[in-house]
Amino acid sequence: MNLPYHPAAVALQALFDLATQTEREVARRLELNLTDYRALSALSHSGPVTVGKLAETLGATAATTTAIVSRLEAHGYAERLRSDEDRRHVHVSATPAATKDVMDLMRPLMASTNQHIEALPRMRQDAVSDFLSVAMHLMQDHLHYLSEKETP
Repeated sequence: MNLPYHPAAVALQALFDLATQTEREVARRLELNLTDYRALSALSHSGPVTVGKLAETLGATAATTTAIVSRLEAHGYAERLRSDEDRRHVHVSATPAATKDVMDLMRPLMASTNQHIEALPRMRQDAVSDFLSVAMHLMQDHLHYLSEKETP
């Protein structure tokens, strides 16, 4: 039975699907597997973090995350930084080369999207921004709901 969803809700679901496909293609172009790309993406958004914090973000073990970081380092996409105060504390961050390579792949989409939005009348720009903000919050709430729900 098909529920009568609003065309905007259907389009948003299609956008999620395309985002996943785009993520896979960007990973492939960077010669990374999807898990490693997701770790790189997390590092790009977070700034320097410990392997433990990155593991928590990824939902992976510290050992798995250490292996991911090693692969990202081998590609020149991540670096380990030792604390000056305590050399035992190590943080991981995305390299400028990683940021550049990802941006080179995403810039055409970002630029054309930005151009389209800026061409809209201000009221429509605001409506798009409001809708996307609400959709993001609804998605965060749903993710929280799913993560708190017991696995069958």
